[in-house]
Amino acid sequence: MKVLIAAPFAKKYGKKIEKLGYEVLTYDENNPNEKDDYGEDILIGAINLKKINYKNHKNLKYIFLTSVGIDFLDLEYIKDNEIILSNNNGAYDDPIAEWIVYGLLQINKFDRKNIENQNKKAWGKRSFSYNLYGKKALFMGTGTIALAGAKRLKGFDMELNGFNTSGRKVEPFDNVYSLDELDKILPEMDYIIMCLPGTEKTHHILNKERFENLKDDSVIVNISRGATIDEEALIDALKSKKVRGAALDVFEEEPLSEDSPLWEMENVYIYPHISFSCEDLGYRQFVTAYQNLKALRNDGDFKNIVDFDKGY
Repeated sequence: MKVLIAAPFAKKYGKKIEKLGYEVLTYDENNPNEKDDYGEDILIGAINLKKINYKNHKNLKYIFLTSVGIDFLDLEYIKDNEIILSNNNGAYDDPIAEWIVYGLLQINKFDRKNIENQNKKAWGKRSFSYNLYGKKALFMGTGTIALAGAKRLKGFDMELNGFNTSGRKVEPFDNVYSLDELDKILPEMDYIIMCLPGTEKTHHILNKERFENLKDDSVIVNISRGATIDEEALIDALKSKKVRGAALDVFEEEPLSEDSPLWEMENVYIYPHISFSCEDLGYRQFVTAYQNLKALRNDGDFKNIVDFDKGY
């Protein structure tokens, strides 16, 4: 069977794939459609696949993603053509969880001001900053990333709350709320941490009405998908100080436009979709795709096969 991957990816993992008995094909990321059809059975990649015309690839039977998100693909086409799709769910939980903690601390401890003072060699002593201890956090989503984030925040003596559609209980959350309960409990929460997949049901789940319903001085962290938040409503909430601060790794359109007001806001920390970044990225990036390549050669015990009805 033939595996198609981008040339830089082949340099990292091509030999490991070949050792499993596959033929490795590569494409140039600057000219991904140099060929109409590469003849591959398996396509591996992430957001870079958005640039390749995989609909022209007649032998394509499997897409193994190195990313968690899948919303950049034509899911209807993939489903209709019975292409098996896997994502990399769970691979980046640890680094993203650290970024959640990092974002909260940046906002609460006035990180931008600290760095400005250091750059100016200004002592800038002050006696006030915000706390994590004694506060309530709501994780929007109770998947593996949310679990990893909650475990790390447990040591800060916070009340950890989760949200999922049914309200089913999940450890280590103190409470888990359902969609029917969401609007009732939002005003109680100090920190809202977005960990939802990008689906039709989660699109703008944090909208204008829900921003108005938030507790004053609440804080937003988004490491999931940009479209889970109505960005214009977020900007309004930040301007009015209804939302005290935001740490944002994802946006409705990426890269974030230079015209976005978010760039100029002192209470906003912007990351260019890098919360997955870590020292051991090489392992994490390839872990699910490699397992599924082995499964295809052996027992067919695939990991992280996408449920198209759920959208993740």
